[in-house]
Amino acid sequence: MKDSVNIKMMVSPALLFLLAALLANSVVAQSASVDDPVKRAQERIEAAVDGRAAAAERALAASQLVNEGVEARKQGNRTEAQTALRQAEMMIASSAPAERGLLTEELLRRIAEEQEKLNPKPVASAKLSRAKNDPLISTPPRLVVARYHTYRDTFARILAEEKVPTELLAVAFVESRFNPLALSSKGARGIWQLMPATAARYGLRIDADNDQRTHPESATRAAARYLRDLYQQFGDWKLALAAYNTGEGRVQRIITRTGIRDFDEIARRGWLPLETRNYVPAVLAAWEILVKQPGTTK
Repeated sequence: MKDSVNIKMMVSPALLFLLAALLANSVVAQSASVDDPVKRAQERIEAAVDGRAAAAERALAASQLVNEGVEARKQGNRTEAQTALRQAEMMIASSAPAERGLLTEELLRRIAEEQEKLNPKPVASAKLSRAKNDPLISTPPRLVVARYHTYRDTFARILAEEKVPTELLAVAFVESRFNPLALSSKGARGIWQLMPATAARYGLRIDADNDQRTHPESATRAAARYLRDLYQQFGDWKLALAAYNTGEGRVQRIITRTGIRDFDEIARRGWLPLETRNYVPAVLAAWEILVKQPGTTK
């Protein structure tokens, strides 16, 4: 028994030395592994590749959102289109600048174009310039200005309630110079020059004793709803204004036949009546003139 104990005591220091040596080698190996420049470079490359792959996945998802936004705009779903584009922008922004590529830049360009279509601004054109210089638009008679100030606040409130731009007051200016008794040779009547069928579709009463197209507030609400429906149908205010002038059926047939949904291009090719080609620039020009009248704010 005594010999056995002595052997254990003799062996134990050797084992301890061996374990210490192994542990030291392990620490040295780990230290060498951490400080290995080749491994560090490999890790950086792997991280960059992973980042690029994640950015590519985000770009593809953003591309799908942009396509959804385009389709929503074409269907007249303006809020849905804006939401999709905003989500696409946020997805792109989550990628570091160094991770962005040509696809990302193309997506940003498309988003900017779609935002411009959703929030159109009057653009300079020969027809728009001529419309601005038209004396009936650039210097409206005092009677017309007086009518405008009479109806402006009431009409603006109704347009806002119907969720259409107050700029559409310019439609009433071009159509009738705010004359509630205006009557066209084609049978359009009132400040908004509504045709009998359109007026009836939007709930206005039309008979010998009472033609509500001559009632400023009733006619304005009907016209606002009609314009809102036109915008929802075409997804573009220029096309909506063209349809208000020449009828939604004619504008829709042109789009269906050609696949073109751009008013300027359709007008340039002469597919719309001359009256309509002049009408839309006139409305855009009229608004710029009206906002300059005393007491008017944008």
